[in-house]
Amino acid sequence: MKIHISALLVAIFLAGCSTFPEKLRLEDTSQLVNYEDAAAKAEQVKGKMLRWGGIIAKVENKADSTVFEIVSYPLTSYGRPRSNEESLGRFRISVNGFMDPMVYQVGRLMTFTGQLNGLEKGLVGEHEYVYPSATVKGYYLWKNVQRINVRGVHVWPDQNWYGHYPHSYRRNSFIRSSGENRSHGVKSTRPSGVTTYPKALKTQRVEK
Repeated sequence: MKIHISALLVAIFLAGCSTFPEKLRLEDTSQLVNYEDAAAKAEQVKGKMLRWGGIIAKVENKADSTVFEIVSYPLTSYGRPRSNEESLGRFRISVNGFMDPMVYQVGRLMTFTGQLNGLEKGLVGEHEYVYPSATVKGYYLWKNVQRINVRGVHVWPDQNWYGHYPHSYRRNSFIRSSGENRSHGVKSTRPSGVTTYPKALKTQRVEK
């Protein structure tokens, strides 16, 4: 019975992880154009719907719209860009209205749905570049997630302990946060605000 319940919980968890945010959902996904086809044969797939994402490289505010320049990456099963993989290239996508560059900052992850307009020329620095361009239907700005690997923290006392956990143990803990700044390393495994580790408790059995 426990095995069946565990399997059900895992299935629910995986189903939740593979669900796109509501703003990125489309009724028909059978005809979505991928980045490679858009870049190679734009005229043949012009007007088709797309769902692309990546890292914001540039935000250009115009009189009545905002154009995002995005470094494209493959998406996970729930639509988040896999920024640790090789980039597919760059694309531009236009959004109606004003999008604040202080909110939609360069370096943040975004995913879009939209309609492919074709190709347009531009510059990356002084290098000429041909961008697939699109008009947005929906978009999603992903929260920054910081993962800190904390190793070797002794949670339980390891000397003369008569409880249910007689020995210290090691475990890997992942702390998730939505902070704006990314940390590239952690020098200490002590919890935040703690200056010393808990001391081992010494207990003595009393004979009755």
